[in-house]
Amino acid sequence: MNISFNDVWTDANSSDYYPTVDYKNLWNDTEIDNIETDLWLHWSKLAQKKAGLLIFLLLFSTSTLFGNMLVILAVARERYLHTSTNYFVTSLAVADCLVGMVVMPFSAIYEVLDNTWFFGSDWCDIWRSLDVLFSTASILNLCVISLDRYWAITDPFTYPKKMTRKRAILLIATVWICSSAISFPAIAWWRAVRTSKLPDYKCPFTEHLGYLVFSSTISFYLPLFVMVFTYYRIYRAAIIQTQSLKIGTKQVMMASGELELTLRIHRGGTAKEHSGAVYLTPTATSTPEEAPDIDDSPTVLHHNGVGRLNSNRMGTKHINKNFSLSRKIAKFAKEKKAAKTLGIVMGVFIICWLPFFVVNLLSGLCVNCIQHEEIVSAVVTWLGWINSSMNPVIYACWSKDFRRAFARILCACCPRKVRKKYRPTLKSKSQVIKYR
Repeated sequence: MNISFNDVWTDANSSDYYPTVDYKNLWNDTEIDNIETDLWLHWSKLAQKKAGLLIFLLLFSTSTLFGNMLVILAVARERYLHTSTNYFVTSLAVADCLVGMVVMPFSAIYEVLDNTWFFGSDWCDIWRSLDVLFSTASILNLCVISLDRYWAITDPFTYPKKMTRKRAILLIATVWICSSAISFPAIAWWRAVRTSKLPDYKCPFTEHLGYLVFSSTISFYLPLFVMVFTYYRIYRAAIIQTQSLKIGTKQVMMASGELELTLRIHRGGTAKEHSGAVYLTPTATSTPEEAPDIDDSPTVLHHNGVGRLNSNRMGTKHINKNFSLSRKIAKFAKEKKAAKTLGIVMGVFIICWLPFFVVNLLSGLCVNCIQHEEIVSAVVTWLGWINSSMNPVIYACWSKDFRRAFARILCACCPRKVRKKYRPTLKSKSQVIKYR
């Protein structure tokens, strides 16, 4: 019996991609080997034809891995980056790094070979679960970062005490536990609801409506709601702070709740020595005992580190208090800039992931509503993964601390003179605390 490859191969773009044939009953071992050889030849031709696409996707995967590894190394190496917020950023980078290292390469091969899967049904289920795990962890980390920025900018004085290292680690653990809960147990779910065996050389994602709705809600729509809500509140808080600065006063309460101050902030003046100064005028004290420690005249902290008082000098204790307060004032600017960065991160997140989760739900609600579903699914999936490669770029462009850390890592083999240029400068109490 002589059977050619054309007798068993159907159109590569049709839904009946691989023929269902009982090899044992129809053909002997030699004929099976011949057909498998023909299949491999066809796939090798596809790989050669789409070599450019394969190289591009693998380079994109490599760049995602490289960028997020830079973030992880930067936080690990530089002590000045050891903050609660940057722990969340590191967790985000780990998730994005794993997307680039584990998920993208297999998807690139799968797409280039016209949705052909060579790695078996078990690895198919594991790979799909890892995709859900890492992508969900990335999105939930973005959600936690938005909450962290919301707490920091709306309550900057008590935030350092509330957001401890233990609490940050607990939040990160919660992110990964939630992500794991909707990914790995899904393997058992998919196999339980699967009505037929997976076709050979295929790795489809489940189309079960219940799972699609549940996973989409936890992975995207709920985090999206939280991020939009928190960013709106951050934006409103930033507007209020900006208006307060324009007026020149800002009522604040110390972290201990003992002293309420009016911060008079001036960003210019006719005198050179007053440029960039921050005036702190106490308006009330909580206890009579503390009143003598507070000078009635304004305290002036200049950009050159020299504090000039209009009347008597204050004691060392009060100078330390004012320096601590001036550092907190400086955080207004830092948190405001962080809010802008968060806005960009959130905008990129919505642009990248919204199309995927819309298509994801439509594929379960209306099977025939999406034309060329395989192509559309591939496009929106890779668009979502672009988010993993964009996060390091955003932080590099908008964070001076990360830019310095990246430069130190990339210039590790450069001459000492070049490396010295990117050394972090430690601020002391005599250095500048300016509000920008």
